[in-house]
Amino acid sequence: MQLANSMDGDEDQKMKLEAGQENFNSLIMDLQITGTPEAAVFPHVHQRIYIDEFESPPNEYCKHDLFPEWHLPVKTALILSLLTFIYTFLRDVIHPLVTAQENVFYKIPVLVINKVLPVVSITLLALVYLPGILAAGFQLHYGTKYRRFPQWLDRWMLSRKQFGLLGFFFASMHACYSLCYPMRRSYRYKLLNWAYQQVKQKKENAWVEHDVWRMEIYVSLGILGLAILAILAVTSIPSVSQSLTWREFHYIQSKMGYLALLLCTIHALVFAWNKWIDMGQFLWYTPPTFMIAVLLPIVVLTCKSIFLFPRLRKRLQKIRAGWDANTVSSKELRTSRF
Repeated sequence: MQLANSMDGDEDQKMKLEAGQENFNSLIMDLQITGTPEAAVFPHVHQRIYIDEFESPPNEYCKHDLFPEWHLPVKTALILSLLTFIYTFLRDVIHPLVTAQENVFYKIPVLVINKVLPVVSITLLALVYLPGILAAGFQLHYGTKYRRFPQWLDRWMLSRKQFGLLGFFFASMHACYSLCYPMRRSYRYKLLNWAYQQVKQKKENAWVEHDVWRMEIYVSLGILGLAILAILAVTSIPSVSQSLTWREFHYIQSKMGYLALLLCTIHALVFAWNKWIDMGQFLWYTPPTFMIAVLLPIVVLTCKSIFLFPRLRKRLQKIRAGWDANTVSSKELRTSRF
């Protein structure tokens, strides 16, 4: 009888040990899945932890902002998009409605949006390289690289990657919208109207030489600019940038970046062609969007070309190599006293 009782007791203890081992293993698995710090020091934790995947995160995690480095670029892109859309909407939609009672609201989904996209794209691309121009100006003015930049410029320079990626996104959308032009029903109706007018005027050939060259050139430049922007975007991926040396990464992001900005600017200028002197483009005495779009890129490229002058370039290279004008002047002052 005693032997039977002892065997029953042994079996109960084994069952309890197995149940405890299962609970222990399940809790370890939960801790490993959640990745909590308690998993590393589990033997010292004596309280039970309940994990619910539908539970809201702790308050300390809610305090962290989502994508903090993207706040400034996204806000800038949204403001630029809104302002450019309102400006284009007033010129291309409201102006015909007021002056000629012509309803052209069908232009909003494609034509108006496709005028907004390139303006925002080239402006964001110029904003990538403008802080570098300002930083070079600060270094030349103070004669040293050890003086801290203003906080706003420092924050701006840290957001250049995000500005560039957003510029590439808007440029890609602009290319997609442009490819959709012949698919629109309104374009097909206009094409029929142009063909009817040509027949009515008894024109056998509607070929316009300068207009053909204009379109061939600006489309080619746009493709080249977008291709270089794609290279810049790919090299911004951490896994790609880490495989490059600092010199290679700097060459791609700086030299090819300025080349992309130059190609995109020429793309816009060639698109305008002879519209710069066409007074019919100035609706309500306002300049067309392509004139506004190229202002900032031209300023950036002009400043960059000025910094390429031998005298300024050598001085800037000396400063970035560690030369300090203030230290040199203080040494000269001391030697003059002696």
